[in-house]
Amino acid sequence: MHVEPVSPPGEDHSKTVRDTLSTNVVIDMSARIGYLLTRFFIPPFVLAHVGLDAYGLWSTAFILVSYLGVSTLGISNVYIKFVAEYSARKDYQRANALLSTGLMVTTPLCSALFVLLYFGWPRLVEYLNVPAPLQTDAQEVVLLVVAIFLSSIAFSGFRDALTGVQKLAVVQTSWMIAYLVETALIFILIGAGRGIRGLAEAFLIRILLEILLAAFFAFRRLPWLKISISLFDRPSLHLLFSFGGVVQLLSLVSIILNSIERALAAPLVGLESAGLLDIGKKLPNMASSVPHAFAASLVPAASYLQGGLDGKPEEQEKARKLYVKGARYMNLATAFVCGLLATAPLPLLDVWLGKRYPGTAFLMVVFCLSTQAHLMTGPGTSILKGLGRPKEEMHYIIPNLVAVVIFLAVSYLLVGWTTFGIAVSVSAAKIVSVVYFIRRSNRLLGVSDGSYLRSVALPGIAPYLIGLVLSLPVHLAQAHVSRWTLALFLLALGLAYSLAVLLVVDRWVFESGERLWFHAVIQDRVGRWRPSLRLNAKEG
Repeated sequence: MHVEPVSPPGEDHSKTVRDTLSTNVVIDMSARIGYLLTRFFIPPFVLAHVGLDAYGLWSTAFILVSYLGVSTLGISNVYIKFVAEYSARKDYQRANALLSTGLMVTTPLCSALFVLLYFGWPRLVEYLNVPAPLQTDAQEVVLLVVAIFLSSIAFSGFRDALTGVQKLAVVQTSWMIAYLVETALIFILIGAGRGIRGLAEAFLIRILLEILLAAFFAFRRLPWLKISISLFDRPSLHLLFSFGGVVQLLSLVSIILNSIERALAAPLVGLESAGLLDIGKKLPNMASSVPHAFAASLVPAASYLQGGLDGKPEEQEKARKLYVKGARYMNLATAFVCGLLATAPLPLLDVWLGKRYPGTAFLMVVFCLSTQAHLMTGPGTSILKGLGRPKEEMHYIIPNLVAVVIFLAVSYLLVGWTTFGIAVSVSAAKIVSVVYFIRRSNRLLGVSDGSYLRSVALPGIAPYLIGLVLSLPVHLAQAHVSRWTLALFLLALGLAYSLAVLLVVDRWVFESGERLWFHAVIQDRVGRWRPSLRLNAKEG
């Protein structure tokens, strides 16, 4: 008879979640900022060496990767949620059974997906309208990228186990090492004339490093971890296909919606259009990775909370507080990065790319607004998923899907298939569905719409207003200065904008308790750095 392990008496799961969540968010955001900085310099370098068509092909290849990878994405969510719950209950036997069963399932599934792509390549290359000079490179690049990406999905259990037990610092350290190596290789290989093949080869090295480092740290940091064919069991298989199946379906539709503008642009308008859309969306997408740190930490936090407080009266109240605080801080973080991008798009693109691509500034503003709206759903979907209610995300996805069809049809009737019509239609549909989903999440988690508006939504407007005011001198000077002088103007703008936003948030947005807590966190971090700084000064 299996006895359900329970948490040790006296363990404060709320305090554990609060402490680990704040630490994980800080570490995750730092890693994502580093990633953002490395990605900032790659597109202009690649565009200068391979051209817009080849860049559009590379962008389209990752849409395909997303569609294939989602077939096993639900399993990753199962790992994180249930490893977090089992860890809270100290039930390591079931955690090992789940991870072992997942590995046995994903390996043949990923292999089958690759074989399917390999034999379906002739039809795919025809659908994507790949120009004849790029077709040879396209086959090698796409097959290599898909193969290594599917390998990362098959072996994701090691990374997800670490995430589930909230050792996000270890996961992010591995990721940072990998993406820094990839960045260096991209500049070396593209500079040596490898073209988009060099991008694929750098990606291969990065993913291999991520897999190996995650496995190494998992076995080192989790003494209970054991992977074996003998641990394969039916209860774990049921979890993978029940909870995981729901998440897979939702993730598939979500990825389709998040990439639909490029997926449509390639066959309907051309690879150049897909490249323009990618350029316009690149900076908002990169910036969104920073606030995503909140959503990434909320799933294991909510699952750990549920595992420790399952059935207790305070579970609903703790989940409500976690939702409101997560939504508030995530929206502020998103507004901070998107506010500047949306109010100074043309100067940023001129400095970033060194060349103007028609309409990309307008596209960037559109995608900033839709990214801001989309990320406002992150806390709701993450916490509800962590509490075992992944189907609730359907109330965001289905309205989004319906709205996309309607807006695209209207756009086609008015202007035909155009890059801008597709972008505006998809973004407008996303904003409409966000409003509906947030109202539903508020009701489920016991938050009034008025309270959400005051605590979460309205504070996110402040960075945009500050950006509008401070960016005006840069817009006026743009036509009269060189690219590098403009870069100095933007640097000054970024510093002034950051200081102004921090001041406004600290003085007029934060409540007294929040202000004291953030000041204490900053003082704690500075206090940790001071000893090492003093030591370095003495050694010097």
